[in-house]
Amino acid sequence: MDWLTPLTGFVGVVVGAATSYVSTHQTQKQQLADARLARDEAERAAVVAANAQALTALLSHIRNMPPDSSLPEVQRAEYEQLFAREEAWWNEMLEYIEPARVAALEVRNEELRTLIVDGLTWIHDCHYFDLGLYQRSREWMLMGIVHHLIACVFSWRRGDTAMPEPNGRYKRLKEVWEYEEEVRRIEAAEREAAQ
Repeated sequence: MDWLTPLTGFVGVVVGAATSYVSTHQTQKQQLADARLARDEAERAAVVAANAQALTALLSHIRNMPPDSSLPEVQRAEYEQLFAREEAWWNEMLEYIEPARVAALEVRNEELRTLIVDGLTWIHDCHYFDLGLYQRSREWMLMGIVHHLIACVFSWRRGDTAMPEPNGRYKRLKEVWEYEEEVRRIEAAEREAAQ
């Protein structure tokens, strides 16, 4: 009896089935990976679009900023009117900051999400800062912050390995914000110690 022929046939069937299984498994695994990549790419594009839209709207609002009422050249007669325009503009600013903040929360990249949320916080708090020499160019500083945030969003979209280097306006406002935060922290500690 020739037992080698059926054994060879059986081994061939087993090897063929195993090869087919492995091949099918690898194909399905690749298809799942491709589908996940496509889904992540579509999600990233949607997140970038939402952030770009919110930040561009904020930039547009900043371009319409009224002159600063505290500047020395502001005449006393026009101060109240200018102050009222300025306050109305700052109140509207929240309508632009909040959508940008919500859009930032969709960003999965922690570095970018933190960068956007921090930048928006500085923009919001800028109304309460004494910018000293920069008071005259508050609009210029705010636009610099938003331009940097937009550059970072698109850097992330492209998949760059690092975020763009902050521009000078971004650095200045960050320094002012950190200084103001330190002043508030010291004042709070002094009040607590006095009680």
